[in-house]
Amino acid sequence: MTLPPSKGSRILGSIANVIQDAFIHHIVPMARQLLENQLHVIEYDNGYTIEGRLPNMTKDDITIEYNTPYLMISAAKHNGHYYERSSRTFYLPNADDTQMNGSLEQGLFYLTIPKRGAITRRFHEDE
Repeated sequence: MTLPPSKGSRILGSIANVIQDAFIHHIVPMARQLLENQLHVIEYDNGYTIEGRLPNMTKDDITIEYNTPYLMISAAKHNGHYYERSSRTFYLPNADDTQMNGSLEQGLFYLTIPKRGAITRRFHEDE
C-alpha cells in the first residue's frame, strides 16, 4: 500500500526544486562567468600591462589595491539576489603604483603600471 505524499513532503520537494533551479540557472552560469574573468600580466623592461576580460562589469565594480609587492584586482557585482565576486593577485615587486593608468571598455580591461626607476620617454609633437 502506498500512501499519498504528505503536505510536508510536498513542501520539502518544492524547496528542493527551487534550490536545484537556482543552482542550475543562476549559480552555475555565475561560476562560469567568474572563470571567464581572466586577467594576464605582461612584463616589459619599463613596466607591466595587465589585460583581460571582465564581462558585465563597470569601473565602479572594480577595485585595485597595491600593497608592495602584491597587486590585487577585485571585481564585484550585485545581480538581483546574487552577489558575484572575483579577484586576482599579481606579484609585481617594483611597480610604481602612483603612475597606474587603466581602462575598461565593453568588458575589456587594461591596466598599465610603470616600474619604479624606469626611464620612460614621452614624445612631443615637435620631435
